[in-house]
Amino acid sequence: MLLAVLLLLAGRTVAALATSVQLGQACAVRRTLFVPCTPLVQRAPSPLAAQSAEPLQVKEERTARKRLHVRIHDVWYDLTAWRVAHPAGTHWIDGFADSDATEVFFAFHSDDAAITLARLPVAVAPPTDAPPVSPIMRSFRELRAQLVEEGWWKRSWRGEATVLAPCILLYLAGTLLARRRALLATVLLSLGSTASGWLAHDYIHGRGRWCSLMRSFGALFNGHSATWWSNKHNLHHARTNEVGVDEDIMSDPFFYFWPPDPKHDSRLRPLQYLYFPALYSILFALWRVNSLRTVKATPRLWRSEGLPIALNYAWMLFLLPAGVAVGHVFLAGLISALIVTVTHQAEDMFTERNHDWVDAQLRSTRNAATSNPFSEWLWGGMQYQLEHHLFPTMPRYKYAALAPIVRRWATEAGAEYREDGEWRILCRNIAMLRDVAHAPAAPGAPMTRADTVWSRREAAAWVGATQ
Repeated sequence: MLLAVLLLLAGRTVAALATSVQLGQACAVRRTLFVPCTPLVQRAPSPLAAQSAEPLQVKEERTARKRLHVRIHDVWYDLTAWRVAHPAGTHWIDGFADSDATEVFFAFHSDDAAITLARLPVAVAPPTDAPPVSPIMRSFRELRAQLVEEGWWKRSWRGEATVLAPCILLYLAGTLLARRRALLATVLLSLGSTASGWLAHDYIHGRGRWCSLMRSFGALFNGHSATWWSNKHNLHHARTNEVGVDEDIMSDPFFYFWPPDPKHDSRLRPLQYLYFPALYSILFALWRVNSLRTVKATPRLWRSEGLPIALNYAWMLFLLPAGVAVGHVFLAGLISALIVTVTHQAEDMFTERNHDWVDAQLRSTRNAATSNPFSEWLWGGMQYQLEHHLFPTMPRYKYAALAPIVRRWATEAGAEYREDGEWRILCRNIAMLRDVAHAPAAPGAPMTRADTVWSRREAAAWVGATQ
C-alpha cells in the first residue's frame, strides 16, 4: 500500500518540483548557576535563590488588562482588538505584549506577511519602559535583509530532490526487505524515518507552494501531526530555553537540566545519565500518541492529517512484520532524540524573559561539526542549529553555505558562535545529565512549568497551576 503511495508521491514530487522552482566541568558550573539574560534588564544575583519581583505570568496577566502593544521594526502597533483574529491563536500576541516581536514575526511568517503590518492600527500611546532594540538585534536585521535580497529563501529543484530522494529510497528498500531481512529492514526504515522527520520539519517551517503541498509529509511517513508539532515547536523557537515557557525543557521527573527544588525532585534523577537512551527511544512513539490525540480532537484535521496518518498505520499493519514496524519507530526515535537534544540542553537556560531574541538564540544553541558525509546527511540540517534558529523558514540545504556567513557576523558583533564536534557535543550533554544527577537538590530552584498564556493555549503540552 505504501509502495503505491510512495510511487504516487514521487510522481507528484517531480511535477511539483518542475513548477515550484523558484567536556564536563563547564557543564557542571552551568547546571548550578543560570546565566542572566541581558544587561538591559536587572537580574537577581542568583536566579536559583531569588525570583524576579514580578514573575513572567503576573506581567502577562497585567498587560492583558490594558492596551496590548507590540513593536515590529520600531513601530508600535495596538493589537488589543486584533489579537482574537490572529490565525495561530491569541497567545502569540499576548505573550509579546509591551515588547519587541520583530524577529519572531519574520521567523514564522513569509515576507509577504509583512504587507499585513500596514493594515494594523498604530499605537497612540505606546509603552515607554520597554527594553530598547540592542545593537546585535540591529545588526541581525541588517544581515537578514541582505540575505533576503540575495535570495537565500528560494528553493531549488536540485536541493529538494537531493534531500527527498534518499528518504524515499530507504522506505522502498526497507519495505521490500521487511519479510526477508528483518534486521536490515529495521535499520533502513529507521534511517528513512529519521530523514522524513527532518524533511517534515523543513516543510512545516517553510513557506510557499511547495512546502504547503508537502505539509502532511510527516503524517504519511511517520504518523506525526503537523498541527500538533508546529504548536509545540514554534514556541520552542520563540522562547528557546526559557524556564516555564519552552516545553522542550519540561522533561522532569525523567530528566532534569538543573538541580531541582527538593519539593520537585525525583528518585529517578540520580540515574538519568544511565537510562537516557531507553527513554530517548520512545520519542517518535510519544509523538505518534500526541498526534492521534490532536487529530481525534480536531475534526478539521481528519482529512488533511488523519488520512495520511491512517495510511501510515495501514502500511505498518499490512506490509511490515510487527517487529520491524515497532522496531523502526523506536530506533528512529533514539537517533532523532540524540540529535535534537544535544544542541540546546547543555546551553544557557533563562529564568526570566530575555527581550533580546537574537542574544537568546546565540546563547541557548550550539552547532555540531560533523566528521563525515554520512553524519552530515544523518543530522538532517540540525548540525546547523544556530542558523536554523535564526532563519527557520530557510531551506535546510542552504545552511552549510550560510554557516560561515553567520560565524563571521557573530564575530563582528562580538558574540560567541558555539560549535563542537559531533561526539564532543554528545559527551557534553551526557556530562550535563551526569552532573545534575549527582548534584544536591537546590531549595528555591525554578520549576520547569508555569501557568502562562502559553500553557493555557489550546493543545499545550502542559496545562495547570504552578503548584
